Amino acid sequence: MIDDAVKRIDDAYTLRKLEEMVRINSVVRSEGEYAEYLKNELESLGLKTETQMVELGRPNVYARLKGDKPGKRLNFNGHTDTVPAVEGWETDPFTPTRRGDNLIGLGSCDMKAGFASVLTMVKAIQDSGHKLKGELSVSAVIDEEAYGEGAKAMLKTDFAKVNAIVLAEPYPCDETKPMPLGITGKILYEVTVKGKAAHGFRPQHGINAVEDAAKIVANLDKLTFLDHPDFHVGNYSTLKFEGGYQIYSVVVPASARFEVNRLLVPGETPATAVADMERLAKSLNLKSAVEVKIKPPQYEAYVMSKEDPIIKAFDPVYRDVMGKAPVYQYAYGITDANTFAGVGKIPCLHLGPARGVSDPKKGGGTHEKNEYVDVTWLPRVNKMYVKVADAFLNK
Repeated sequence: MIDDAVKRIDDAYTLRKLEEMVRINSVVRSEGEYAEYLKNELESLGLKTETQMVELGRPNVYARLKGDKPGKRLNFNGHTDTVPAVEGWETDPFTPTRRGDNLIGLGSCDMKAGFASVLTMVKAIQDSGHKLKGELSVSAVIDEEAYGEGAKAMLKTDFAKVNAIVLAEPYPCDETKPMPLGITGKILYEVTVKGKAAHGFRPQHGINAVEDAAKIVANLDKLTFLDHPDFHVGNYSTLKFEGGYQIYSVVVPASARFEVNRLLVPGETPATAVADMERLAKSLNLKSAVEVKIKPPQYEAYVMSKEDPIIKAFDPVYRDVMGKAPVYQYAYGITDANTFAGVGKIPCLHLGPARGVSDPKKGGGTHEKNEYVDVTWLPRVNKMYVKVADAFLNK
């Protein structure tokens, strides 16, 4: 009975594991020690683990628990990297610090609390002897905060041949951060503008690449955005602009470059986005030559249905545990689901412990100073993970 597994949930274990995880520095590109910690913990819970070395010292870790009967395959996933600590922390980012219901520490919310709940879910199932059909697996991947290389590498393994993935990201699935039924994709434009050098006192003899590049940037609002029925339209943001002298000289700049982030909705592709930027540049009748490329990172948009089995398993569980319906949305942003669902076509559920409602001026959010997780979320997520695993695999 699933109630036996629920009764064996050890919330004190969750908190203890979370504190141990925060003490491990796993800033992006330094995930090795944390990956080894997770590998050892999963093995201590009786799971068979595998390691995939994505880059030197940066492994993905996988573990699986085979059911006693054939059935579906469900994976619980998270990323092992955190962003670097920003300026302004009031505590040591790698020392878990309690202030009321908040546990402060780098990665506490994004997303070591989620991993602590995954371990707790596995422990409860193992301790109770609750039987699952099919296969329950866990994946811990690198690089989500950078280029997503860990998720890409996972798609090449047997652990991507699953029916659904639960991402233990900090999504409480309420009005503060709804469960995504889809997420935008993104590209990063790299636009190079080539003009002609000349003496700066006689600009008419040259072609000013900086001025022409500036004209494109000033007209980015004329890009054509597809209006999607769920997402509506994407957006753009200029992230970088370069051009002109390195050492002061009165020379008409012959080259300039800029980078623009663009979010894509389903129906838009990198090719259509490049064509759109080329169309805009051509419409301005510039004298410079303009080259439009895209550079990493790049992510695919995706859309899910409420009829997907993982959503149908999750929805009643959430209502039962939380006493209210989950909130859904079509989200702007990027997670590893853009790789798993956008490229791998694997339905993804985002669900994990999050921070509480706080004054945004004080920070504490993901990628901010004094990052924290509200520990009152841990028991609720623990219970939902156990019940979602049972509902998806056994029913």
